[in-house]
Amino acid sequence: MTHKGLSLKTWIIIIGVIEIAVVILSGGLNKTLQVGFEDGTFAIRNVADKYSIQEAITEEFQPDLYLTENGEEGTIYGSTALYDFFHRIFGGSTLSAFSLIRMLIIVNLAILLIAFSVKKYLFDRPSKPQILMEGVYEFFDGLVIDSLGKERRSYTPYVVTIFLFIWVCNMIGMIPIPGFMEPTRNLNVPLGMGIMCITVVHITAIRTKGLWRHLEPFINPIKNPMCVLDAVGEISKVVSISFRLFGNILGGAIIVLVISSLVKFILFPVGLNLFFGLFVGTIQAFVFTMLALSYISVAITEE
Repeated sequence: MTHKGLSLKTWIIIIGVIEIAVVILSGGLNKTLQVGFEDGTFAIRNVADKYSIQEAITEEFQPDLYLTENGEEGTIYGSTALYDFFHRIFGGSTLSAFSLIRMLIIVNLAILLIAFSVKKYLFDRPSKPQILMEGVYEFFDGLVIDSLGKERRSYTPYVVTIFLFIWVCNMIGMIPIPGFMEPTRNLNVPLGMGIMCITVVHITAIRTKGLWRHLEPFINPIKNPMCVLDAVGEISKVVSISFRLFGNILGGAIIVLVISSLVKFILFPVGLNLFFGLFVGTIQAFVFTMLALSYISVAITEE
């Protein structure tokens, strides 16, 4: 006799009931439910909680401002001397800059580890990770061929690297380690990526068309009366491609934090984090990559 598992609808109802029960038992959002042993006896009690969602957002996304508002002394890994050292370099953005640099180093090490692992363990009968990586590469190789032509397949490693870098940046925030966050939720990373991509676009166009033929539509009002608007449009591409990635990742992180606060960080935020981290993070990495590829394709089109 076989037993059927619980349906998805049933699981959703169970989780919802648990969430509501936790909030009710904890006395609402201004109290915390404490369960444990006290003086050798088991105790359940409500404790007043001064938790503020606004303060939590400030502490998470603007740690330097949080320290200033609360008059707290800044430390890095518990060391004030280390904090003072980086403060002399970064000034009022010490913690934000240090966290970003630390996460970028971790991301780069993770990508290098993936690259060396894939290169070291190449087999005639590919393993599942090898099949996955080859599938990703072949997928983007096909997109490059369709967009730029076979003669420009050399752009495939560049395109794949963009996707992997942004994807790893978006995924690493899902690791439940204190201090881990998505580098792409800091504007400097998407903006730097956007500037790099548009720079590559114009370098490629100059190599394909020549310097004057590429720049003439932007500086020659006789040939193109709308040259000023076209030049502004090129600058706006940097803003568009950067802020799209930044806004989606930052917005997702804020939503996860707010919802987690409302439901006492129990059960539901796990699924929410998977949605914004895995699904939205992958989609945004793909969208950024495709925009970079399409910009190159448009720029090298012969007029």
